Amino acid sequence: MQLPEGGPQQLLVDSDRVLIGSGAHCEIRLPGDTAASEHVLITFLGGNAYAQARSLQPPPLLNGAPFTEAPLQQNALLQIGRSEITVSIVEIADQVGVTKKQSEPISPFTYVLAILLIPLALFVLLDDPKDDVLDARPDKTPALWDEASAVCPQSAKDQALGMAQNRRLTAQGKRERSPFDVRDGVGAVPLFQQAAACYRAAGEGAAAAEMQGAADKLSKQLQEDYRAHQMRLVHSLDVKDLRTAQREVKVLLAMLQGKNDPYVVWLSNMDRRLKLRLSGTQKG
Repeated sequence: MQLPEGGPQQLLVDSDRVLIGSGAHCEIRLPGDTAASEHVLITFLGGNAYAQARSLQPPPLLNGAPFTEAPLQQNALLQIGRSEITVSIVEIADQVGVTKKQSEPISPFTYVLAILLIPLALFVLLDDPKDDVLDARPDKTPALWDEASAVCPQSAKDQALGMAQNRRLTAQGKRERSPFDVRDGVGAVPLFQQAAACYRAAGEGAAAAEMQGAADKLSKQLQEDYRAHQMRLVHSLDVKDLRTAQREVKVLLAMLQGKNDPYVVWLSNMDRRLKLRLSGTQKG
């Protein structure tokens, strides 16, 4: 696709979480008069890419159709206002479509190649954030889950029982996968809670207690892990262990995926800062 002014811009993003918007913390920045601060979030899980709309003003389009959350196929076309973004996935580990110097390390992770075709100037945050980003950590951190108690959306006994069984199976599957992806563990807790609520609605007290116990146990474990990762991040920054800090930032971002909070913004800024510093160290 050719535009009236200039050709396509290319951006290679090394991350399993790519935020697109006009905010300074976004991996891909668009003009503020055409995009919200956080407009679209692209995430990678199990080799697949997914797009989630963070703002509907204006509504983002995927291959010409409005969406709120959808899988991304190869060369999918995202449209945000007057900006068009073609997303392609390439495996850096196999060196498909990417040429790197022999001295540069090759990541085993999947990269996303975003080809931005926009008629306006492209605003991409490529500069190294100021040092005060390292010291700007918010005093408060968000909770992993909302405090609202789980409610079963089904009132009829048979329907409530069916939903309870469905939520139970889904939660158990996510709990099994949680050692490999912490996002599954975080997502399992509200599913266990909803299973408990639906079992109660169906009159199955013992099953409800079992599901609530599973939710409480997993919640306690994840909250302890959450605090431990925060402490390790602070310590690794204090001792300037940037590699460990980068790992902790990525884990915390995964645990807090989907939350709009100053702490998440700080983590995103920190992730870019550490990536730039480590990249500079490797090149040196």
